[in-house]
Amino acid sequence: TNTLTLDKNFGLNRLLAVAGYEAVEYGIGRSLSATKAGYFSIDPAFRTVTNGAAITAANSGFNTPTRLVSQFLRADYSYNNRYYLSATLRRDGASKFGKDYRYGVFPSVSAGVRVSDFLAADFLSDMKIRGGYGTMGNQRAVSPFNQYNNFGGDPGSTYYDLNGTGTSSLQGFAANFAGNLDSKWETQVTTNVGFDASLFNSKLQVSFDWYTKEAQDLLFTRQVDATYGNAPQAQINIGDMKNTGIDLQLDYRTDITNDLKLDATVTFTTYKNEITKITDNIDYFDSGFGDLRIGSFNRNQVGRSISEFYGYQVIGLFQSDAEVDGAPTQDGAEPGFFRYQDTNEDGVITGDDRVFFGNPNPDFTYGLNLGLTWKDFDLSAFFFGSQGNEIFNYNRWWLDFWPSFQNQKSADLLYNSWTPENTDATTPKASNKSNFSNNTQSVSYYVEDGSFFRLRNVQLGYTLPTDAIAKVGLSKARIYVQGVNLFTATKYSGIDPDINNGGDTAFGVDFGNYPLVKQFIFGLNVSF
Repeated sequence: TNTLTLDKNFGLNRLLAVAGYEAVEYGIGRSLSATKAGYFSIDPAFRTVTNGAAITAANSGFNTPTRLVSQFLRADYSYNNRYYLSATLRRDGASKFGKDYRYGVFPSVSAGVRVSDFLAADFLSDMKIRGGYGTMGNQRAVSPFNQYNNFGGDPGSTYYDLNGTGTSSLQGFAANFAGNLDSKWETQVTTNVGFDASLFNSKLQVSFDWYTKEAQDLLFTRQVDATYGNAPQAQINIGDMKNTGIDLQLDYRTDITNDLKLDATVTFTTYKNEITKITDNIDYFDSGFGDLRIGSFNRNQVGRSISEFYGYQVIGLFQSDAEVDGAPTQDGAEPGFFRYQDTNEDGVITGDDRVFFGNPNPDFTYGLNLGLTWKDFDLSAFFFGSQGNEIFNYNRWWLDFWPSFQNQKSADLLYNSWTPENTDATTPKASNKSNFSNNTQSVSYYVEDGSFFRLRNVQLGYTLPTDAIAKVGLSKARIYVQGVNLFTATKYSGIDPDINNGGDTAFGVDFGNYPLVKQFIFGLNVSF
């Protein structure tokens, strides 16, 4: 890394400029392996690769050096500590991309003005309005061998008895990776406008941002038909996506008395996600296959949010044979099974009647950090919440339908499912039939409100008086008790609404997880 810095004041003007060149080699991995079996002795000295009688797995190896090279220029200018202007220009190159797309150029600029110099308000200690536009490159998702077609083989899949003896085989090769020379940098384009303010003698700090972030040339694993073979596919550039929202942070610090001090931080974040492009002549793709049991339940479509839930909208349960006969034609329909919405009103329930019926993206998330000290005692707590997101509770496929494996079943199925006498039920009747109207489709029945509010952490501590611990050679000692995940307020029926699986294009799906662990921790911190 080499940099050249200019830091100069010209009267009321100040200029800080940095130019640099950087070359990095990292993430180097090398491997060589071979596996044998058929040893007639278990003596460790004998167990070498050359002494094995049979190859049990493919000999393998890889070499994955990765290199980055960057040139960058940054300049920060201010006038009278009131007006600010900053600009950055980067040119980054990555060995992960083919030679025609190895480099990307990423500019950014921002400006600000300290408006508190023009405002006469006793409550306003400081305030700055700012805005910016910038681009940033991303290559993290790309593997070092993304551009290459790789071939290999192993005895189980590519060795063939071409000699016809039945006792020997010849090595063959198959595609291990389908590369792409045309992959290039993914670009994040961000625009933001906001302000920072200090109020009431700096007791209250406010930071606000409105932002829009657009991802261009998204790097995504290439999707191919099964006829292409089973070789892993390269990352390719496909589609654009945009997020728009606000970030708000409030920090409040005050001394309530000489001994009692309060520190509180509130965060509030919103974002609206929209897929703006996938690729030419393609407006959507599906993700999230429920082990091929109910088909895909996430659709990513231009003009919609990423990973929205898609399928048949349940409008109730069939109550009688007469209702079945009078409803649009639906395969497997009978009293006690799902009745689906005839979206296009053509009198037949088909794939064309599927709709979007849920969104895993929250309306907003929020957090609260509290810190309170009184003399030698300290209390801290962290709360976090998510509002407006929905969850596809795939666990209900296992629990609420009798033919979905004969394992543990839900109380709703056993005691509150549909019967001719219990027509207000929402859970289909206990039937061993598995068909289109029961448990083989992605339907809105699985979607629940995933909003939650959780106490993630709370800790109470006491710092022992210095004069009391100095006698035993300690400079500081603190004992504490801590609780983790003590409570969660939610309407979600699953084990934990704070799920984190499914991937970028199929998240918000609960496949089942371990129950949330509540912890009680007792600790001691000492300094000598």
